[in-house]
Amino acid sequence: MHPPMKLPDDLTPHHMDTIPILSSLLSRLSNPSSTSQSGLAGPSYTSSPSQILNSTGQLSAKDIPPATDELKQQLQKAHLQIKQLPDIDRTISEQEEEIVELEEKISQQREVIKKLRVLGKATNETKKMLEQIEDVVH
Repeated sequence: MHPPMKLPDDLTPHHMDTIPILSSLLSRLSNPSSTSQSGLAGPSYTSSPSQILNSTGQLSAKDIPPATDELKQQLQKAHLQIKQLPDIDRTISEQEEEIVELEEKISQQREVIKKLRVLGKATNETKKMLEQIEDVVH
């Protein structure tokens, strides 16, 4: 059995939650097919570097790489941190074996608690009887 593990302080669920970032990027992506289908020269979206980095304005295909840099770095950092976690290399069968052992231990502990509860009740009843005997003697 292995002792409980603490996650690194700088590994948070935020590091793994890419959906909001991807959603934001996709919502900013300009749709070139809609302007070409209409035959109109629609507005040309050109994002400035600050708009790309500050998550504002439309994105064109050329803006995607710089816009996703932060996400890539975040995922790389999380990947490295996860690799450093203890027992990350354990197989599923090893983990299942440990789960069975822990379940057996819990079952044994529950049995001990039941026995202690019965013993505690018996001790309490014995204590009451001794008090009654003392009352009669005195």
